[in-house]
Amino acid sequence: MRSLRSVFLVLLALTGSVPVLSQPLDIHDAYVREPIPGRYMSAAFMTLSNTTAQNKTLISASADWAGLIEIHTHLHDNGVMRMRQLESLTIPAGERVSLQPGGLHLMLFKLQLPLSEPLPLTLCFDDGECQTVSAELRSLQ
Repeated sequence: MRSLRSVFLVLLALTGSVPVLSQPLDIHDAYVREPIPGRYMSAAFMTLSNTTAQNKTLISASADWAGLIEIHTHLHDNGVMRMRQLESLTIPAGERVSLQPGGLHLMLFKLQLPLSEPLPLTLCFDDGECQTVSAELRSLQ
């Protein structure tokens, strides 16, 4: 049924009736690190695979269980690793971007503790699309 819908949208687009909407990303292995005891912040990690022909740019993330979520990276600055906020994160067409410890990640602030699964996380892109993924909770060990 879903593939029939896709074919229909492509046919309509070819006739100029409607624009082709890009498909959502494939999001795999989404998880949130259990916060350090006494802290109300943590990080989320995942793999974002863009199977479309257009770049997808992540501009925000939100969750009911987190007061604030920022896109972050780690940079080496004179031998010191520093975390920096990014305004957006582009996932190039046909490529995969990994959010992982020590690299790109979603920084989670003002957590509503204790966290419990499932942890729905909504990612929004510059084309107006938003996609919700369910992240698992992983211990610090």
